[in-house]
Amino acid sequence: QQQQQQQQQRQAQAQQASQGLSQHGSKRPCPQNGWQYVDPKQNIQGPFSLLEMQQWNDLGYFRPDLPMRCDPADRFVPFQELFPHPMIPFQSYPKRPTRGV
Repeated sequence: QQQQQQQQQRQAQAQQASQGLSQHGSKRPCPQNGWQYVDPKQNIQGPFSLLEMQQWNDLGYFRPDLPMRCDPADRFVPFQELFPHPMIPFQSYPKRPTRGV
């Protein structure tokens, strides 16, 4: 049953992506939960809330090349690619990686 729910969730996300709803920098709010990153020892950390990520970013904890994602269905991408200039990290909607091959 859990697998079925996950499959339905993936289908819904794929449908959203195909409809062009994942446009970064849009007025959509930044995801509130589900933030993860890969630490220097290659361990996945999280999920964390948006508030935690904002606080840690304000303290300068995230290197530009730190692999990060805001959704477990996304692949990890460098922090600087998730929020390219002039986007404001954890305020602008992230530039989520496109799905596919």
